[in-house]
Amino acid sequence: MPLIEWNDAYSVGIDIIDEQHRKFFSLINAMFDAMKEGKGDELVQAVLKELQDYVIYHFQSEESWMKMCNYPYFDKHKHEHQEAIKKINKLIIEHERGNLDVTIEMLKFLSAWLQDHILKTDREYIPFLKEII
Repeated sequence: MPLIEWNDAYSVGIDIIDEQHRKFFSLINAMFDAMKEGKGDELVQAVLKELQDYVIYHFQSEESWMKMCNYPYFDKHKHEHQEAIKKINKLIIEHERGNLDVTIEMLKFLSAWLQDHILKTDREYIPFLKEII
């Protein structure tokens, strides 16, 4: 059973963004499965790296669209992205230093943050982005 499941409540109604958000769910669940099945640190590390790269890609995409439509809360939204990146990077560094327990903390943080961010913060840009995407 996945840690977090995509459902229509998470849809922002913009296909490309929904697709990117579903990818996050998939990566979080892949990390959960790897950890749960004891597949080893190498697989967890690979998923963490893919997640780290994808976070940056998605946030840059979202931010570029927000700039294109002159989204009035861009700075606040970008700040949330920056704080999430800092937290993710910190947890990855801890994992690389051998603190394997940080994987659980990462899963808790990512699943809670992603769900909250999509259901609250991302909802605010929908009317603005729908006009350009």
